Amino acid sequence: MSLLRRSGKAFEEESFLTRRIKLFSWIIFACWTVLITASWCWNYYAEQQVFHKVAQAEARAVIERDALYRRWAAARGGVYVPATPESPPNNYLSHIPERDISTPSGRHLTLVNPAYMTRQVNELSKIINPFLGQAHITSLNPLRPENAPDPWEAGALRSFESGLPEVSELVTVSGKPFLRLMKPFVTEEPCLKCHAEQGYTAGSIRGGISVSIPVQPLIDAGQAQFIGSLVFHGAIWLLGLAVASAGARHLSRNALLQKLTENELHLQTLQLEEEMAERQTAQELLQKNESRLRIVADFSSNWEYWRLPDNRFLYMSPSVEAITGYSREEFEHDEKLILSIIYPDDRELFCHHIHGTDSRGHVQPIEHRITCKNGEVRWISHICQQVYTADGMPWGWRASNQDITDRKQVESKLFEQKEQLVREAAQRTDVQARLEELNYSLEERIRCAVAESRSKDQTLIQQSRLAAMGEMINNIAHQWRQPLNNIALIVQGMQVSCSIGTSTTQELQHDIDKTMDVIMHMSRTIDDFRNFFRKDKQQSEFPVGVAIERALDFVSAIMSSHGIRVEFSDDRQIRATGYQNEYAQVLLNILSNARETAVERNISSPCVWIDVTGINGHSLVTIRDNCGGIADDVLPRIFDPYFTTRAPDKGTGIGLYMSKIIVEQNMNGSLTAINTEDGAEFRIEV
Repeated sequence: MSLLRRSGKAFEEESFLTRRIKLFSWIIFACWTVLITASWCWNYYAEQQVFHKVAQAEARAVIERDALYRRWAAARGGVYVPATPESPPNNYLSHIPERDISTPSGRHLTLVNPAYMTRQVNELSKIINPFLGQAHITSLNPLRPENAPDPWEAGALRSFESGLPEVSELVTVSGKPFLRLMKPFVTEEPCLKCHAEQGYTAGSIRGGISVSIPVQPLIDAGQAQFIGSLVFHGAIWLLGLAVASAGARHLSRNALLQKLTENELHLQTLQLEEEMAERQTAQELLQKNESRLRIVADFSSNWEYWRLPDNRFLYMSPSVEAITGYSREEFEHDEKLILSIIYPDDRELFCHHIHGTDSRGHVQPIEHRITCKNGEVRWISHICQQVYTADGMPWGWRASNQDITDRKQVESKLFEQKEQLVREAAQRTDVQARLEELNYSLEERIRCAVAESRSKDQTLIQQSRLAAMGEMINNIAHQWRQPLNNIALIVQGMQVSCSIGTSTTQELQHDIDKTMDVIMHMSRTIDDFRNFFRKDKQQSEFPVGVAIERALDFVSAIMSSHGIRVEFSDDRQIRATGYQNEYAQVLLNILSNARETAVERNISSPCVWIDVTGINGHSLVTIRDNCGGIADDVLPRIFDPYFTTRAPDKGTGIGLYMSKIIVEQNMNGSLTAINTEDGAEFRIEV
């Protein structure tokens, strides 16, 4: 009956164990499936990354290829080719003196710059194979309308303004996948031969070069690898499932055998328990007493031992194995083991040490190193005390050893950090000294640069004054022409009167007075001219209307000679602070430009309107004309130094530049220009 109960119990335990093994098997199957799926996904992701990088590398190679022969051509100033319908002279190079040359044999050659060369190569590539890598030069402000960017290229060009080195994207063109990549086009020194006229400087971004690379061959090449990876992972997955299934079956058989063996052992154990019950009862009292004595030492984290005078160990705590790697049995069988694990440099200290005490009488430990069984070196804090028997005889040594390796490592790191801080402090002191020296030299260089810049500004101002002086002399000539005619008529009248004898003293005095009035008027004109070109030494407050009237006095004659009407409305309460003569020079520059524009364009009824108003506590002078305005591509550059649209003998290009310097830098104001419906409008706010 007992055997049947044990057999039924074993069958129940077998069924429970089998179910648990099956459950674990399914868990292993699921984990293996997840692992293989994750591996395949990662492999697919890596292949896509490699595919994208290969396409990007091919696109960069195309751009670098174009850049190399562009640099080669730019470094040699371009190349000359026969002028043909396929390679006609480039209209955008018309400003280059030697754009077209002829050989001694009479063959006509034209200059092909790098941009022209790149465009023809790309157009030839499109004709040969439209699905090869296509390169394209573009800009947000192109000279050639054909170089205008498409929406994708426009977005890439705008992103370069934020500092991106390149932009790439996979797109579909005519139903085929392409990789588009664009890099900024930086102006180099040789490029200035053709593009300096556009205002570019070395290092500025002119636009970008775009390339489109077909990626269908890469996709086709990766398809086989994709299928192979899928087949490989599938095979590995099936192999893992087969191994796991075989292991589960083997484990089930072993578990059944183990359970039967355990049942037999259990029966034998029950018999042994019955035999040992009596012994157990007898030993319980002894074990209780012994456990009370050992529990403190056995559960101590320190390495405790009691060593007898003959070097045998009466007791050693189990923690010795965790600290040294050696078991208690190894120390009990080898009395010299404890000395052999002491670090060689510390053995002399360990063998002859004497513990001292601190100010409170506490025993001070010694610190030494040991070599563990696995070769690791550990630091030990050692305290020992001699033990005596009840009759006073030596009974060995009682010792306690604490593992202080972590504390020593922290102390070592702290010491290293302290040394590092000392070195860093010294380095920082040295760097600080160098920075101070660099700051001093930088201040000197900045001071020299500022002085040089100011000297250049003074030179430009002087040049502007000389140009204004020439204009002023022309104005004075117009103002003197009528007074000189009057003097000539008076003198001729006096001569006629004297010759016929009708001249009286009163008439002669009257003619002399009229002549002197005209001469005094001409003298005042010279004084006004001299005062205008006298340099203001300091800023002062002046009526804006007075400065405008002075400027109009100088140009009224020449304006009238060209039929230009000037309408001036003034608010006498408006005043400004600055240099009055320089302010008047700005007005003369603007009025002179309006006069020259009216004459050049042959305006039928030219007119200039000047209004003076106040805004936000500042003076605002508006000078407007009806001469047709300024071209849109010229308007942003009219204040640039040496920029002029006139011939070299008709303009220096520094008048408006110096006017802007005078208003904005010398008088802390603003000078702007816009186009109106029928002309240009300049606004001076001071």
